[in-house]
Amino acid sequence: MRAVIFNRIGWCTLLLVMLATAADAQRRGGTTRRRTATTGTATTPDASVVNPATGNAVTPPPAPAAPASQRPDGITAPVVDTPRKSLRVDGVVERNLARERTPIAYDYIREDDRFWEKRVWQVIDIREKINLPFQYNVEDESGVNQLFINILLEAIKNKEVEAFSPIDDRFTTVMPYSEIQNKLSGEERTVRSIDPVTGEEKMVTTRDDFDPRTIKQYKIKEVWVFDKEASALKVRILGIAPMVSRINEDGSIRASIPLFWVYYPDCRGILAKHDVYNQNNDAATISWEDLFEMRFFGSYIVKENNTYNREIKDYIKDGVMRLLEGQAIKDRIFNKEQDLWQY
Repeated sequence: MRAVIFNRIGWCTLLLVMLATAADAQRRGGTTRRRTATTGTATTPDASVVNPATGNAVTPPPAPAAPASQRPDGITAPVVDTPRKSLRVDGVVERNLARERTPIAYDYIREDDRFWEKRVWQVIDIREKINLPFQYNVEDESGVNQLFINILLEAIKNKEVEAFSPIDDRFTTVMPYSEIQNKLSGEERTVRSIDPVTGEEKMVTTRDDFDPRTIKQYKIKEVWVFDKEASALKVRILGIAPMVSRINEDGSIRASIPLFWVYYPDCRGILAKHDVYNQNNDAATISWEDLFEMRFFGSYIVKENNTYNREIKDYIKDGVMRLLEGQAIKDRIFNKEQDLWQY
């Protein structure tokens, strides 16, 4: 009888152990599944972000791809506004970048020797073949841009020269660089912007980019004077003004007006330090100051000093006749010098 009781107790104990093991295994399996589900939910990103301004769901865009390189060698470099100097010798020999050149000294003209004088205004159109160096938009070894308008703007920005308002051509009113920038790129605008990822709404300041290719003409003011002591006709450039075009609604040009004036004698030191592109020989370059002093540019007269202070276009409407009138003024200046000689 006692053996039967011990046998039953053993079987009951074994049954209880088996039930406890099964229950424990079931609990562990459920916990593992719950943890796996929880972990999967935590690693799955939220499909939408709520815009706090509107309350609408905004789907974040995918991660932006790397920008495509614009260089032929495939290297992607950040765009910077500071000049980038060449790290190697870009040529056969190393060029002198000290730029210690000085302007050519003018011959002194006494007031009593100023026998005859004529003041004229001319326009340089950079679309003419002889004026193509004005369109040379390339950086040199030191990273300085060689475009003529950029040279002027950089000198004004660094306060190396002063710009004058185009209200007159007598250099009476100083024009700050900020006002020039507003004319070139428009005034700064504050616009509302929303971040597409975070949905954050903020105000940003923006301005249009200036395209230097829009400057097609330059007006120069100069004086032709006959020096009685040297018995020679000499020319002195007084001012240079970039011209901007006013466009009609149909796209035609209504007029070209000066953007600002710079006093040329003040700019000579700056222009002497910048080379001019020579399309025939890269080794034989001259400075911008040499170009103006040696008259290596093409221009046509638009005004001479007259009683009514009028330009040629004010009394001659035909374009061809204006050019002929300007050429006639040049011929009279040339003949004035020749008529003073006796053969």
